[in-house]
Amino acid sequence: MDALTATLIASALMFVVAFPTYILYVLVRRSSTSGSSSDPYLCGEGVEDFKNSISVGSSNFFWGSTSANLKKFYSVLRDSIHSGVLNDWLFYMGIWLSLGVLLSFIVISAGGRL
Repeated sequence: MDALTATLIASALMFVVAFPTYILYVLVRRSSTSGSSSDPYLCGEGVEDFKNSISVGSSNFFWGSTSANLKKFYSVLRDSIHSGVLNDWLFYMGIWLSLGVLLSFIVISAGGRL
């Protein structure tokens, strides 16, 4: 038996075992998330009790500076750039990655003289 045949047989056997296991997992997961089991555990308290009382303290410097000083910048950034589509996010991350690679290439080409 050559290596290609052995690899194909091993892959087929893995698929035969993995596919029914995955289907069983999905069926069990779907049936177990209905009702109160999908609610987060909050020390025995109801979710509604915590929804209105959760807030970030004023001692958190990052949250304070973001909400007070950068609120307009953040809203423009969120409304114009964040569309909720994964492809848009990948496009923007690709642009940043390309700029980083280009900058690294320039620095390395210049011999670190920048």
